[in-house]
Amino acid sequence: MKGLSVPAIWDGMTSLVLGDLSRLFFVAAPFTLLPSVAVQLLLPPLPATVAELSGQQILFYIVLPFLTGNFAQLVVTALLLRPDITPREAFARALPLWLPYLGVLLLASLPVGFGLLLLLLPGLYLYARLGFLASTLMVTEGGAPMAVLRRGWQLSERAQGVLFLFLLVAMFGVIGVLMLAGIAGSAVSALATLVGADAVGRFLVALLGGAASTMVAIAGAAASVVCWRQLRG
Repeated sequence: MKGLSVPAIWDGMTSLVLGDLSRLFFVAAPFTLLPSVAVQLLLPPLPATVAELSGQQILFYIVLPFLTGNFAQLVVTALLLRPDITPREAFARALPLWLPYLGVLLLASLPVGFGLLLLLLPGLYLYARLGFLASTLMVTEGGAPMAVLRRGWQLSERAQGVLFLFLLVAMFGVIGVLMLAGIAGSAVSALATLVGADAVGRFLVALLGGAASTMVAIAGAAASVVCWRQLRG
């Protein structure tokens, strides 16, 4: 599609994020960084296999981040769309949209998850068509979950290849960011163990991982806003 390309999405995303990073991080961190740090410090580490997961670990490692992280996504999206509003106004805007947005994501997860199980690329394509624009559509237009999914499918039709390619590139970018955070965390942990400050090391490792996840969530919201602005015309 003319005007929308992977470099254009990247440039628009970074411009939005860097233009208001401190405020975006401030509103997202209580719902992304803080729960991540708390879970990693207070709960035992994840087991090696899925079968060994306890109910408590599923709740706090999977369900809780899904709930709080997606609320943060809505708040960040509201601020990106309306930089003139306050964080309090953004929270007020996001709160009534939270449950419908979760409904959108749960409905989208069925075909997307099936596509990911078959092969990675079909699932990524379905996410580009169903889930990628969902937070922005929910904040700007609202509506029932199925209506949001239909609107996302219609809008993404005009640039499905570009969106798919961007998400493919972004996936490797996210993996790289999380790997760098893991490497930095390992170095910090080793240094803390060396000086006998294991507790401090665990805290810093959790903080690095939570900060990386927060930045990924903010960038994802910004990319969705950039694409929606281009596609709505």
